[in-house]
Amino acid sequence: MSEVTYPKDTENRVQNLLVQEARRKAKPAPRWRKPALLTVAGLALAGTTAAGVYVALAPVEDKRDIRCYYRADLTTRPPVVGVPGETKNPYITTGTFITGFDAKSNPNPDDKNAGMQQTADPINQCSRVWDMGNMLQTGVNDDLIPEGFVSPTPGAMPTVEGVRDQNGEPLFPDPAIRASGNYIPFLTACVVDNTVAVIPGPAEVCARLGIPTLDQK
Repeated sequence: MSEVTYPKDTENRVQNLLVQEARRKAKPAPRWRKPALLTVAGLALAGTTAAGVYVALAPVEDKRDIRCYYRADLTTRPPVVGVPGETKNPYITTGTFITGFDAKSNPNPDDKNAGMQQTADPINQCSRVWDMGNMLQTGVNDDLIPEGFVSPTPGAMPTVEGVRDQNGEPLFPDPAIRASGNYIPFLTACVVDNTVAVIPGPAEVCARLGIPTLDQK
């Protein structure tokens, strides 16, 4: 299990919040208006005085194999197109192979990720998979595509130049490589099973799913 850390001032700030809440003398609210119990990383905060949500962070040492999730859903297995009754993982795995790697002389035959490089930018890596159209599937996540967005013709050659990811980085390191032009949603790097999981959704999507955000330090 990966190590999970929290902001250093979390304990003191939570304690202050609880003290402030205890000192309040507000009139009891009707049951239907009472604030719900907010659970954040094992800390229960009752009331509405919390200034923000503390996000759990977790590092991942091995970033060779990255999971790109179809949508913000960790368990639902989408159907396999053309194979009735068959389902697949809720994500696609991606990575970059080491040029010239010889699998026959692999010194670590039990390492399923042997021959793959560490991924420095998981968001950029999964953005490429979305651009190529490998992530989009009718009835699974086509609702993520904004109305009016014009998708390229399936199977068409990549022709789009100058595409950048959400962080302003070129989608491909080689400027000669063209992008396909498929829709790329906003992506957030989380941690699932001690593996980097890139999920479509805002920065708080990891907390909503009850999993840590990737600590990229």
